Amino acid sequence: MNKSIPTRFLRDSTKLLEVPLSEFLDRPKCENPLDQKSRLDFFKLLRGKSKEAPTQPKVNPNLKQAHQFNTAVWLSFKNPPEKPVALLLQYKDSKGEFAIVVDESVPDSSTTMMLSGDTYLEFYGELEYLKAIATGLKREHLFFVEDVHVQRIRTKEEQKDKTNYWLVSND
Repeated sequence: MNKSIPTRFLRDSTKLLEVPLSEFLDRPKCENPLDQKSRLDFFKLLRGKSKEAPTQPKVNPNLKQAHQFNTAVWLSFKNPPEKPVALLLQYKDSKGEFAIVVDESVPDSSTTMMLSGDTYLEFYGELEYLKAIATGLKREHLFFVEDVHVQRIRTKEEQKDKTNYWLVSND
């Protein structure tokens, strides 16, 4: 079950990290890395210079998909907030902008805090972007983001794919 919240309902959110596209988009595959023409076509596709590259989205915008992410953030405070701080993943798909809660906690008297969790993200079409954001933080808290971690948890089928995406030299 997806517990996504439309972003229009979020207030006072702080962007922590713009997640790289490689974490949530499936990468193209080089059909035959030993064949020079196949490699060149693959690199043209990556650079967007392929004549065969479609201008329309490859994925049906009504197709429901899902990815699982392992997410964590370490925060340090000079003045810890008295109210809960939440870590969320914000994303945009073909249906709009949404966010999903990863973890929420009230900081104790300690000046550091970790929020983390595995998140099952359901979306439609392709993800346009993915961001790690926090709510409940204000400037007067004087906080510092020590580290942010967002990594896609690959399925067993994706882990079995051992296709080599690197350039193979004939030398």
